[in-house]
Amino acid sequence: MMKSLMLASAFAALLLSPVAANAACTAPVISDENLVEKGKLQLSINPTNPPQQFVDKDGKLQGLNVEMAAELSKRLCMPVELVRMDFPAMIPGMAAGRIDGMNTGMFWTEERSKLMYLVPNGRQSVSVVVAPDSAATYSSPEELLGKSSAVEVSTYQMNWLKKFSDESVAKGTTAVEMRTFPTATNVVSALLAGQTDNALLVDSVARDLVSKGRVKEVLSGLGAARTAMSFRNKAVAEAVVKATTEMRADGSYKALFDKFGLTPLNDDEPVEIAGPGPT
Repeated sequence: MMKSLMLASAFAALLLSPVAANAACTAPVISDENLVEKGKLQLSINPTNPPQQFVDKDGKLQGLNVEMAAELSKRLCMPVELVRMDFPAMIPGMAAGRIDGMNTGMFWTEERSKLMYLVPNGRQSVSVVVAPDSAATYSSPEELLGKSSAVEVSTYQMNWLKKFSDESVAKGTTAVEMRTFPTATNVVSALLAGQTDNALLVDSVARDLVSKGRVKEVLSGLGAARTAMSFRNKAVAEAVVKATTEMRADGSYKALFDKFGLTPLNDDEPVEIAGPGPT
């Protein structure tokens, strides 16, 4: 059933080829035995979270993670294929050996670090938003209790909200009425349709929507953590670590994050495989 869901969700792909002018390209950095399909690196992406990843008015993939993939293609000397699918299908799809990794700004967690090889490459947090014409104000997360919140299913923000709600209930307070949706787009649509009191989004998505006047941010900086790319094969992860470290050294890494207004790793945080990987 999960395989069927993944196949139904993977509805398009974009192939990013290495830049021909890259003189360092003599052979692919990653050998075929470490790849799902010979000669290319296949990474999943869900283009519903601008400015990380989104589809522009011409139907083209855009965003930080798209440009990061293009830069990796150049440095790994091989095509990178971005396979579009919904987030819930990604981890089982990678575990089933249908993709090499995930390029979707997933939050690092200890649990996930035991399922796959995670390479943190940025930082984000969770924001709470309301409809732009709402008079609601929130001064603390505790004001979410007893209210209805829209959140994307199987995400860090959903898990953060559930943990917060469960811990609050254990202390004798009211739970959050959590309503889950397949994508961030669905979350915002439900909020604007009046189906929930508020919505939880990744901070960069919230800021993008605020700039367009679509929502109003009422809380920010919740659950701050690293975001990461993920891989099924350690050799692939190590190659991406090396390429990203080179980007950091030559300034292209920070320039990319600055371009899209996203938060890079702290200066004292190395680019590395964080966690034990599959056990």
